Amino acid sequence: MRRNGIKDPASSLNFTFFDSTSEFADVCAGPKVKPHAVRIGRDDWAGGTVDAALAFARHGDMEYVSEAERLVEKIDSELDTEGMRPMWTPAVVGSFPLVPAFLAGTPESMIARTDVPDARGDLDLWVEMGCSANVKQRDMRRRGVCVLAAAMALSRVRNVRIVCFTAFKYGNMAIPLRCPMDISEACGMITQTSVTRRLMYGYSCSIQDSSIPWANWGVKSHDAECYRRVLVKYAEMPPDAELVTMQRLENWGEMDDAALVDTINRMLRRVAGKEEA
Repeated sequence: MRRNGIKDPASSLNFTFFDSTSEFADVCAGPKVKPHAVRIGRDDWAGGTVDAALAFARHGDMEYVSEAERLVEKIDSELDTEGMRPMWTPAVVGSFPLVPAFLAGTPESMIARTDVPDARGDLDLWVEMGCSANVKQRDMRRRGVCVLAAAMALSRVRNVRIVCFTAFKYGNMAIPLRCPMDISEACGMITQTSVTRRLMYGYSCSIQDSSIPWANWGVKSHDAECYRRVLVKYAEMPPDAELVTMQRLENWGEMDDAALVDTINRMLRRVAGKEEA
């Protein structure tokens, strides 16, 4: 565990970097986190007990994996990351000439667009965990299932490195998950409300021993590009990471599978460079 060097503990830009979900759970269970902080609110609001949240962070969970798998099966086949990506390559027949090859008498003297294996490196997926206190558990869970399904689809051809982060008023954190992705760990962290509302909120409250409002760095509607600038500068996020904020979180629980699949397809198109962020 380490800090990013911001000296003001009350600064929203002060990040704690944890090495693992287990380390995060150990800190939340230790003396640094005040008991009252992790016990704010009823279990039906927080999503469960403190002990359950600690178990999710330490050992993962498989409760909602089947829901995510059902969504993955419905993803557009063209976007289901079959390990291929388009590239312009030399060919006998193509869209335009390859002059040096033609002058050299090489048969493959044209350029054609073909699908080649995607050999790109790891994909960083940063997922915002904090949310407003009035957001329903079902909204948070369905959103988590959607993100998990997208990560599962992408992990078929690229190592997906998920980083859970918060954007509170102060006391923020970045928690990397295992890479290659551990489905149980990812499910426990991003689909279980209690991890956010018991542990992450509790840790942030304990930074100054007080209750804090759910804040988002003063950024209207959790704007992704404003977040990106902050995270790249202060939280060491790679500039090309895929970023999932809490933007428009309300009513996710009412979205049917078709709407969630459409959301996943848009994310996959962004990753593939086929759609603007």
